[in-house]
Amino acid sequence: MRSGAYQLWRSLIALIAAACVVQIFLAGRGAFGVHGSAKLDDQASFDPHRVLGEIIGILAVLALLAALAYWRDKRLIAVTFALAVMAEILQHLFALPSHPWVAGLHALDGITILALSAWLAHQAWRGNRNTVPASATGTTAGV
Repeated sequence: MRSGAYQLWRSLIALIAAACVVQIFLAGRGAFGVHGSAKLDDQASFDPHRVLGEIIGILAVLALLAALAYWRDKRLIAVTFALAVMAEILQHLFALPSHPWVAGLHALDGITILALSAWLAHQAWRGNRNTVPASATGTTAGV
């Protein structure tokens, strides 16, 4: 079960990293598709960005559950927890168009989510793609 949980975790992390790249494109597409004087929340051009953001948040929570099922690596759990908090909680808190200085943190948090998930994916997929880290066999090793 632990091996399967780790395989699921690393697949989800790679998917999150790839989705973050698409998310940045969709944010740009949304910004350049703004029309009229409607509020930012009412602009349909941001709908794909919003939907993918929700999907990324769900994937991050699923990755956390996979990390918890894997259980052998506390660092993996802690970093995945941080990723899930950033993707699911902070992104919603920072998306406040009425407070532009706070809303600017939404973009910075998104870049941080991309960087963290890309780093985790790199760590998880480097070397032999079919191996589980040594911590799955009972020894201690990081991500």
